[in-house]
Amino acid sequence: MAFDFPVPAGEDLRLARKRLDTDGYLVVSDDELGLPGTKLREHLLRTYFTPDVLRCYPGDVPADRERARDVVEYAWHGETPVLAEHPEIAIEDRGGRPERREYARTPVAHDPLFAAWISAALGLLPEHRRRPRGTFGVNIFRTFTNVVTRPHADGEEFVFVYVVDRAGTGAETTLYRPEAPDTAVHTQRLEPGQLIVFEDARFLHTASPLVAPPGGRARRDALVCTVDYPQTYGLA
Repeated sequence: MAFDFPVPAGEDLRLARKRLDTDGYLVVSDDELGLPGTKLREHLLRTYFTPDVLRCYPGDVPADRERARDVVEYAWHGETPVLAEHPEIAIEDRGGRPERREYARTPVAHDPLFAAWISAALGLLPEHRRRPRGTFGVNIFRTFTNVVTRPHADGEEFVFVYVVDRAGTGAETTLYRPEAPDTAVHTQRLEPGQLIVFEDARFLHTASPLVAPPGGRARRDALVCTVDYPQTYGLA
């Protein structure tokens, strides 16, 4: 099944890539990426943010976080990234945890809507920062209290945070310079359909705790993805 979506105008996309290259971070919306926001988010919620897909893993931080994971391999053909499942999805030496962490795979590369989102996200990378071939780590997170526990870096090239749905407030994403961890460079609560992408080495990132709505339970459903260094999954 193929989907034909409007793509961002060439000049708009060029300016977005330039901002990412210059500032080190960029916030965009579904509309700006040419994606069918409501249809996309409803599909992601219905397909991936479900009890059959999401799991809690022992030792995860925060402890009540539910997650699913995949790693997608991409190869550039002109302006089009060709996607496939990468054979390895384990995380090793990330987030201050040096041990190897294994997860069940939730395949996403052959889902046309998910693949369209990945392609649009990769399309934000400035051309001179693209490797001919690479991996894109996909984390599907549902959080209820803390989103993360401290400012940190993931140790990869670029990080993408895309909010699919949220109940309550809080969950403000903040970027800091590693050399000035007490001064925020950017703070924003991402709304459903918004994506922030940033160059990981230039920032520490964190997010404030969720705040429950009156009489309800807080929840944030998000994709947290990485453009990885070649050595992460043996492509070097």
